[in-house]
Amino acid sequence: MIKSFHKIFIFVFLAFFFCGCAAPKPKEPAPIPLRVGVFPYYPPMIFKQGDNIKGAEADLALRLAETLGRQAEFIELSWDRLIPALTEGKIDIIMSGMTITEARKARVNFTAPYLKIGQVVLMRAEDVSRFNSLTSIRESFSTIGVVQGTTGDVFVRNNFSKAANIISFGKASEAPYLLINRRIDLFVHDGPAVVWLVSENEGILKGFWEPLNEEYLGWAVKREDPNLIMQVNSILSNWKSDGTLKEILTRWLPYWKDFD
Repeated sequence: MIKSFHKIFIFVFLAFFFCGCAAPKPKEPAPIPLRVGVFPYYPPMIFKQGDNIKGAEADLALRLAETLGRQAEFIELSWDRLIPALTEGKIDIIMSGMTITEARKARVNFTAPYLKIGQVVLMRAEDVSRFNSLTSIRESFSTIGVVQGTTGDVFVRNNFSKAANIISFGKASEAPYLLINRRIDLFVHDGPAVVWLVSENEGILKGFWEPLNEEYLGWAVKREDPNLIMQVNSILSNWKSDGTLKEILTRWLPYWKDFD
């Protein structure tokens, strides 16, 4: 009986000893964050509210990262630094209301488009009768405001040959001040941003809503990352099919109808 007891004791002791000595299970490495480059001065697409990044692009980035099993990390950059930061490997994707253009395609890969927009015109409410057609806008001897380096900037310089002057600045939010103080007569920019500016200055500013052109927004990924572009396009295709894309865009752009 005593010998049996000793045998049981030794067996239990050895079991505990070897369990205690077993190597701990290695922790799985944390997923690599999805570094999202943004220029957060384009409400309602992407903007700052206090210390938080908000807008349609922010919601899409958070949902994309979640679907990829990663965590979104927003990296704020000036507009002209977005593409260089991507090509230098400092960010993984640009989600900042960027229009797909042939010039930009020479440097980065774009996802399939997710939203159709166009350049529209912002003006003082008192000038609505003066600028009541595309012809009166394009052929007016006026001072035109644009955001530097945007497709609106390029469009105005290529199509407003009779403009008295073209003034470029860094953010769309500067346009209302310049219009109200008569530094510019018209402001040409992306439709969603102009609608937002009108909503913030109702009664003072008005928009001319017939688009000057047709553009498509997409997300930029560096050429050396074909796997990411394939993943994002697959996710985007699913979002278009199941209504996720429209749901998120409608939340921020309830007035916009051209969801791709």
